[in-house]
Amino acid sequence: MKAILTGMNGTVAPVVAETLQQHGIDPVAWDRTKVSTSDEAEMRAFIESVRPTYFLHIGMGAVEWADTLARLCGEYKIPFLFTSTVSVFSDDVTGPITPDTPPDATDEYGAYKRACEETIARTNPGAQIVRLGWQIGDGPGSNNMMDYFENEMKRQGVIVASTHWYPSCSFLKDTADALFEILTKRGPGLYQLNGNPSHSFYDIALGLKELHDTSWQIERADEPKRDNRMVDTNITIQPITKRLALHTK
Repeated sequence: MKAILTGMNGTVAPVVAETLQQHGIDPVAWDRTKVSTSDEAEMRAFIESVRPTYFLHIGMGAVEWADTLARLCGEYKIPFLFTSTVSVFSDDVTGPITPDTPPDATDEYGAYKRACEETIARTNPGAQIVRLGWQIGDGPGSNNMMDYFENEMKRQGVIVASTHWYPSCSFLKDTADALFEILTKRGPGLYQLNGNPSHSFYDIALGLKELHDTSWQIERADEPKRDNRMVDTNITIQPITKRLALHTK
């Protein structure tokens, strides 16, 4: 079995590729230097040459690219999974955020992901759309929470973290495991992955500092006051408390 993945130069896709390999599925990267993201004939030829069992669209790109990929996978009857984000919701939305909560983000990134969700759902009703929270990696170097904390320390010598902000987040490996389950065992539809049951950004910063034994200086803050936690009774993901020394509240 094979799976085509976009986004292999990013944060999530390489970890998902490792998980697929562990389950006997060969990951095949969509290399944009070799395969077009706009020429449908070239895109079609690549998909036909690989003949994948699954397709995971994790990378960034034009909405039109997502639309064409979803349509082609529908035509070839290839299960298609698209990773979206909690950022389709503005800061005005108060969690817990259910799959029925209307996305309302108007910023560039949030609006882009909203447009991708809408066109994929319209073009390929059999697609799986999975909203992810902030990803937690093992260290800096990519777009994840650890990288943010390290950069904050370099930039201002302290990490200011709110005790009243409850972000959607999960560890990358747990996200990859949940995506594999959705891809191989669940049906079409919308899913939301969040591993944070009840902890503030400040709690999480302290937990990661302890986990990695860093010298971070963490300062408690009262702002922002926000609850971005997504919930979904149709899928489970390992809670961050399994990896961090946090006490469930």
